[in-house]
Amino acid sequence: MEATRAIALVSDWIRSRGLDYPTEGLEADRFEAGWSVYAPVEVDESDPMAFLEMPVGRSVFLVGDSGRIEEVSSSVPPLQAQAAFAATELGVQGSNGDTSAADFMAEFERQFHEAAGEDAPVASFTVVDAPPEGPNLAEGPDDDAAIAEEASRLIEPIVQQLAQLGPDGWEEFDAEFAFTVSSQIAQLQFSSQDRTGLVPVPQSVAALVSRQREVAAQMPAGPWWRLILNVTKQGETTVNYDYGDEPFPEDQLVAPEHYRDDLEAYPRSRIPVWLAGYVAGPAAQSRAPRQAAEAAEAASAAVVTADLPPLPELRARWAVLSAIYAGVESGWGPRVFPGHLWYESDRRSGSTLFVLPGERAVLSGGKWDSELLEAAYNGGRPLPDLYTGAPAWVNDSALNTRIRNGLLSFCYWWADGQWHRGATDTSGELDAALPAVRTPDDTVSAMVALTGPGTEAQCAALLAAAVEHSATTAAVAAIFTNVPGADVAAAVNQLSLAGVLAG
Repeated sequence: MEATRAIALVSDWIRSRGLDYPTEGLEADRFEAGWSVYAPVEVDESDPMAFLEMPVGRSVFLVGDSGRIEEVSSSVPPLQAQAAFAATELGVQGSNGDTSAADFMAEFERQFHEAAGEDAPVASFTVVDAPPEGPNLAEGPDDDAAIAEEASRLIEPIVQQLAQLGPDGWEEFDAEFAFTVSSQIAQLQFSSQDRTGLVPVPQSVAALVSRQREVAAQMPAGPWWRLILNVTKQGETTVNYDYGDEPFPEDQLVAPEHYRDDLEAYPRSRIPVWLAGYVAGPAAQSRAPRQAAEAAEAASAAVVTADLPPLPELRARWAVLSAIYAGVESGWGPRVFPGHLWYESDRRSGSTLFVLPGERAVLSGGKWDSELLEAAYNGGRPLPDLYTGAPAWVNDSALNTRIRNGLLSFCYWWADGQWHRGATDTSGELDAALPAVRTPDDTVSAMVALTGPGTEAQCAALLAAAVEHSATTAAVAAIFTNVPGADVAAAVNQLSLAGVLAG
């Protein structure tokens, strides 16, 4: 791959994601596994203080010979970032027999250019013009089958042209297209035995995909957000339309304005809640300190609630569960960090508990399939009233990060020895988004599930001690009798961070 090609790929990558980064004047430096592409910083060398104005942590884009792009920070030592990138590239490209990965990719490049001719390739790009208007195939409900058949027929020329881009001997390829009316991302990967390689997608193919999406948009489900193809050398083609039931891969998620453009062009009766929140952005639920202070002056009454156990018990239960997950070295489960407790379930629900000075705390988070958010984003109802009566210290600095994407479905604050909430009843959101902390029995059962049978008494004793802030290292070690090699120190550290150790 030449430097100009690497720069072109990065420019398209930046534009497709709406990044605040220049696309003109980029430079590329070669390293072992590809190119380092960046915007040079001009510094007045005659000014001894000019270094103070140099940006820190500026993005650098590493482009592999496979076509893979990774954004890294300039604050990471270049050799370290490039070494990590090169190691990943080896895994992506692989090697086999007497043909090197570099030779394999060179063959990709050669055959791609032969197939594409003068047609400029694109890995990802932004379309600034509105899509061309095609014939309206939908005359009524009886035409749904005809539209689906036409959409299916338009897949064939896409597959045929993609197949021509592969090297001799390819066995399978996967193509993923993430399109809106104003942005396009295309990714194509060929496989041959244990080798894989990414190939740029020509604009001629992207035009075919756009046309197919315009036709698919007339089906009852509307236009797909992602088109996913898997094709084998034997001609077997698997087609999947992704309508956003699950969040898109990070490298196929574009800026919110592109989804807004698409929703304006193709109104939908329902939008996936996660995508609706992403489009709404921080403005939907953010509570900046100034905004919180102004709202607090209104002196609206909060709702005092018994939805949750008292803060000392809640914190102790959360802490002992975190200790056990850390002790068995699980990548799942809750954790304690300085100043806050954290939990994310394996079903995309989660919460944070920020513990503040003066016996105050803020518990907030979101349930993945929240009925409250569904009603707001797709049912015409207002978003849940989470903040009425909240004091000024209930603000963005102590709220779960779901506020950034409009997915916060509950917020409670502890003050004066009681839990409070806003006007909306959010008790139904809690079970999915909290670890097993609602009752002592729930917590002990969850502990024993990890420590094994016969440890019920030890788990209950540790929980009781944690509530009284008198847990000890010996009590922690006692719960791991069935877990050889448990990391007792890591477990104790979780209790220490939560402030429930003796002394």
